[in-house]
Amino acid sequence: MKALVISHSQELSQAIASVLKVRWPNVSLVHVNEAGKSLELIHGEQPDIVIFHLSEPGEGPPSPDCFDLIGQMRGFSDVPLIVISQSHDVMDEVQALEMGADDWVSTSFVPIEFIAKVNALLRRCSANKRGVSFFLGGKLSIDYAACQVEISGKPVGLTPIQYRIVCYLAENEGRVCPSAELLRHVWGPHHGDDKELLKLNVYRLRSKIESDPSNPEIIFNERGMGYVIRASGSSA
Repeated sequence: MKALVISHSQELSQAIASVLKVRWPNVSLVHVNEAGKSLELIHGEQPDIVIFHLSEPGEGPPSPDCFDLIGQMRGFSDVPLIVISQSHDVMDEVQALEMGADDWVSTSFVPIEFIAKVNALLRRCSANKRGVSFFLGGKLSIDYAACQVEISGKPVGLTPIQYRIVCYLAENEGRVCPSAELLRHVWGPHHGDDKELLKLNVYRLRSKIESDPSNPEIIFNERGMGYVIRASGSSA
């Protein structure tokens, strides 16, 4: 398991590492003390879980608005996120959860409870990604466990970028995903403006999964908006 800890406190980071190693002896922990650098690390490191230390005023160096940071994170990643804070302000907790955090834990956490929360969150997210999802009456299928895409029952070799595009569209079936949103999710938080990059990769993806790329039946383009997979039926 790989965990990313965002905190100005090296002491807290070490404490989290010690607790996680009780349950996951081979855990790989990445620590960043500047919240502003965390977005690139989330995309580059692809952690299994992010633990974000929401510091109180005076606790550490100034940082970007933490709630805005959570919102930016959710703009391109669905990685499990736990916020740790010594704040007892219920509104802080509510805002963090509404912006996309999965759980809220006090800095004075009980180790066994913290392990249980992390384990439950990882288990829930893992369950969501297991199995096969079918779209368009079974024409397109995605085996998330094997990272394999099939068209009409035949495996298709996709690049990691192409796989991430089709998975994100499939997970948002029926909803038009704006180009900027797709770019951030697939390439990272600072790639929201390169629409030509997205257009080229969607073209290459269609050449592999569409019987007639010029007349697509799976991935549709909503001009000026983005891309969408519209399914006539689906099963899991």
